[in-house]
Amino acid sequence: MTFPDDLPRSEETILLDPDAFDTVRQNVEAGFDRWVGAVVRDGTGRVVLVRNRWSVGWVLPGGDPEPGESLREAVVREVREETGLDATVERPLEVVEQTFTADEAIADWTAASDEATADGSTASDETATAATAVSGSFVVFEARTDDPTLGEDLGRDDDEIADAAWFHSVPAECEHRSLVARHF
Repeated sequence: MTFPDDLPRSEETILLDPDAFDTVRQNVEAGFDRWVGAVVRDGTGRVVLVRNRWSVGWVLPGGDPEPGESLREAVVREVREETGLDATVERPLEVVEQTFTADEAIADWTAASDEATADGSTASDETATAATAVSGSFVVFEARTDDPTLGEDLGRDDDEIADAAWFHSVPAECEHRSLVARHF
């Protein structure tokens, strides 16, 4: 998918614990280096956000496109899975080039607390040194919904989404706060 030249672009570096970094690295190396998020508004201008079971704050609904799925199709599917809403995609808002790195402080702490293997190394040592950084594109789309009724069965897996809610302003507990605030 090509985007207009005037589409805002930004960069972000995200520090991950070694296990999370290894998962992201494997996905990017397998060709899954684009993901989507949606700023979904209802008729009153509120924005829906979700709380993943592994996040510490609210985030935009979104995720990875499935094989053969366009980014717009992925937005519609992810919004439905994570919120129960039927959304209409309006336009792309921003492309965020995200670079993921393993947080060395976390890697050092984890390595020190792991049991050594027979050769003296640890699983955390191997994870932390497999790659130093991987990158991909997070494409944020604007979408709307005519029916703001949130679903009761959120997420594809029961343990994926803890909650979904409508907001008039950016909540205090919000991950990627500056990104979310730019489009609120």
